[in-house]
Amino acid sequence: MTVSTAQRALKHILKRDNAAREFLGQLSDSLNTGFCFEDASGEILWGSKNGFTRTLPFEHEEKALGIFHYSTENALTLFVALKLLFQKEWEKKKIGKEVLGLYREINMIYDLSELISEKIDAESIAKVTLEEASQIIDTTHALFLIYDPEKDEVLQIARLGENPKSQAFIEEQKDVLRELITRGVSAIVPADRIAKNPALKHLKTVMYAPLKVKHRTFGMVIIGHEEEVGYTAAELKLLTTISLQSATAIESAHLYQKGLKEVQDREDAIRKIHDVSQKFVPSEFIKSLGKAKITEVFLGDLVEREVTVVFVDIRGFTTISEGLSPTDNFLFVNSFNNRMGPIVRKNGGFIMQYLGDGFMALFTEGSQGALSASVEMHRALQKYNKERALRKRLPVHIGVGMQSGKLIMGITGDNERLDAAIISDTVNTAARIEGLSKHFGTSILLTQECKVNLTDPDQFDFRYLGQVQPKGKMKPIDLYECINGDAEDLQNHKLSNLKTFDDAMTLFLNKEFAMAAVTFQQIFKSNTKDQPAKLFLNRAAQLITQEIEDNWKGVETMTTK
Repeated sequence: MTVSTAQRALKHILKRDNAAREFLGQLSDSLNTGFCFEDASGEILWGSKNGFTRTLPFEHEEKALGIFHYSTENALTLFVALKLLFQKEWEKKKIGKEVLGLYREINMIYDLSELISEKIDAESIAKVTLEEASQIIDTTHALFLIYDPEKDEVLQIARLGENPKSQAFIEEQKDVLRELITRGVSAIVPADRIAKNPALKHLKTVMYAPLKVKHRTFGMVIIGHEEEVGYTAAELKLLTTISLQSATAIESAHLYQKGLKEVQDREDAIRKIHDVSQKFVPSEFIKSLGKAKITEVFLGDLVEREVTVVFVDIRGFTTISEGLSPTDNFLFVNSFNNRMGPIVRKNGGFIMQYLGDGFMALFTEGSQGALSASVEMHRALQKYNKERALRKRLPVHIGVGMQSGKLIMGITGDNERLDAAIISDTVNTAARIEGLSKHFGTSILLTQECKVNLTDPDQFDFRYLGQVQPKGKMKPIDLYECINGDAEDLQNHKLSNLKTFDDAMTLFLNKEFAMAAVTFQQIFKSNTKDQPAKLFLNRAAQLITQEIEDNWKGVETMTTK
């Protein structure tokens, strides 16, 4: 640590640390003497120079930090005490710096894991590895090498730093590099060996680590610096960790590429996801049937349950997928499901079926968990979209619809092909509600049954959107918008206009369409992203000039699903 850091530590003891100041004061009183401390810049940190005839330099690691002024021999005890207090504070700051460095290393390794998890080729993994390693290990040059035993070639997969002769270096040093790769060890190259090697004349510091999986080493990472920076054992250990992590990622990418069949277009990739998902039965479904494992399930097993069904749909999925290759499309959907699945499970639900551009989830413990999961999914995507924006990727938005009610869960099919099935109007209605969320422009849409089923409704904020009669349904459904899943600015807007929106809905349902239109317009003008306000503004404006029947109750009849 620097001199300035040591000076700040000393100033903290003498100026701000009440316990240290009290101790020095009490010690001064007991010794019947005092002292003055003047730092290297001339600032008095303790006492006054008046009356003191002797001085001692206060040094740390051969660096002057200040002057200790005193008069009697007793004051030397105070000098020793100050030294001990400073040493304690210095060690504390040193440990803090080490902890901070360790945190940076852990954070870098975590970030590296996140970045390379999205890569499926060795070149991309190698490039990311060198870039991330250079963020925490001081380096000007780096090579990512892989050995191909079939061709007996050492291949440069990625490099860092300008060195037009790197390929020539690899060819000249092939035998040495092959031996080092085969040995699979990490090392800091001694300075005298670097100086003797003409191929390394542009470097003064070098170390390397193997790319190893299980008992097989297939490459190495070499990093170096143009200056004598003095790599440490800790840095070598960190490089080894990074290399092993990259090796595992490359091995996984190789296995993935080897096992992944070629697909013709995006639709085939999505269909494959859907087809594969149908082969798996959620363990929660099996447990709901009263079975411990899938081998205990038989054709015809069934149970009736009270559940909340949630449909989640990726908005604008076609637009997003058009800009992706089939493989990237697969990875995108898989990444989305990996983020949403844990949230569903954490809130007491399970995903019954993946639908390519969304999924259907069941919550057997009521709608509280279903709504909590829906809000959390939106918030997770808002955070995820910030990361996507940095990578210049389109944002991901979802629409959620839910319904509570009874359904039959069971095993259907025939003796050769079994399938987990749910049979209920509740599922059909939940799917319709999700479709209606597009119509209303809401992030989360739920029915009256879901709202009544909540165990803690005060946890959420709602807006009543009236009644809708979906196509094919005999009875209208009361709908509510949960605004807690909206973006922060839109949510704040809706919260501040909750009463105004309720008043506008009351006017609308009381057939006072002119006043309703004026009120909805006021809400919409304050934030044009408020789609429900826009929808009811248009409906109210249209109804002003229409003849309304006496039994009109504001029910909107849908002509499409």
